[in-house]
Amino acid sequence: MRKKVLIIDSNYPNENNLYGDVFVHSRARFYKNVFDIQVLGWDKRRENFEFTYEGIPAKSFKTKKELTRNIFEYKPDIILIHFVEGWMLSAFIKPINCPVLIWVHGAEALGWYRRIFNFRNVLQFGNYVLKNTLQLIKVRQLISYSNHTDKVAFIFVSNWMKGITETDTRIKVKNYHLIPNPIDANIFQYVEKTPDQRKHILLIRSFNSKKYANDIAIDAIMELSNKDFFSDIRFSIYGMGKYFKPLTKKLEKFDNVNLHNTFVENTSIPEIHRQHGIFLCPTRQDAQGVSMCEAMSSGLVPISSFNTAIPEFLDDQKTGFMTNSAKEIAQAVEVLYYNPDKYLKISKNAATSIQEKSGNDTVLQKEIKIIEDNIDQYVKP
Repeated sequence: MRKKVLIIDSNYPNENNLYGDVFVHSRARFYKNVFDIQVLGWDKRRENFEFTYEGIPAKSFKTKKELTRNIFEYKPDIILIHFVEGWMLSAFIKPINCPVLIWVHGAEALGWYRRIFNFRNVLQFGNYVLKNTLQLIKVRQLISYSNHTDKVAFIFVSNWMKGITETDTRIKVKNYHLIPNPIDANIFQYVEKTPDQRKHILLIRSFNSKKYANDIAIDAIMELSNKDFFSDIRFSIYGMGKYFKPLTKKLEKFDNVNLHNTFVENTSIPEIHRQHGIFLCPTRQDAQGVSMCEAMSSGLVPISSFNTAIPEFLDDQKTGFMTNSAKEIAQAVEVLYYNPDKYLKISKNAATSIQEKSGNDTVLQKEIKIIEDNIDQYVKP
């Protein structure tokens, strides 16, 4: 008899929410080969609704109370939580009679002082500080509960994420696993690049947060515009969000920069990858850098930042470039432009490396084993 696995995610993708948590959905599609899957979430901004997205059944509720009631009614063998919220500990994590696995992706366990770059409005920032402080207190309580029981375990996508969680909640985590988000090589297939593709540079990011450092990428393009070879390279920029037009306005004068103010569905990204050779992905903060890893799997050479979890997934000068400024990004592009053989070698290394670290089959088989082990080893009181 197949075990019942309940996934809690309040930002699960659907036809009207393509920017949802695609990395959770990719897991669910794999899990359904082994388990019975149900996704539940809550959104106080809209009425209850039910949907199926690419074969995965999901329900969203207007209130926490309705979500909690449905969790108990489903009678799961295990609960998998993405982006845990403090109220969940007393509402259902403690009282429910099954094991719980909690994925920590970032925002839910980071101190407010690590997101200062995202705020300009003082009132908005003050509200965030208060909400974040309360959240961290609850996460600390949740970790403490986990440390004293075998019922709850955490999964961190990087060692950096684990360390920051422990620092910001001021408590060590005893029950945990380190497993990165999976990268599907069947979707993001490695296709050997040609030397000419080093001249085709891609950026695909959300423009709704300063976290993604799109401003630094654009400053790098401006830096490159002063180079003799600038007219021989091409840029494609894809994304949506409140910062897109303000940031890209100064690029409109360049004939070799193509701006696409649009969301790109995951299914369309591999074809775009095939047309390009370098991936611009500087960041101010990343627990992994999933879009970077997907690009690496496709054979693009990533140019990212030397911070947070990026060094765990990128080997500088061997599988990509880690930089600290727009000027260094421009220098990396210049190195690749004048060294096509080096470009081809890094491209192949990037694809091989990321599949070894984060390949879909490797990662998801680990997760399935952890899920099965937690179900089998759980002793009901």
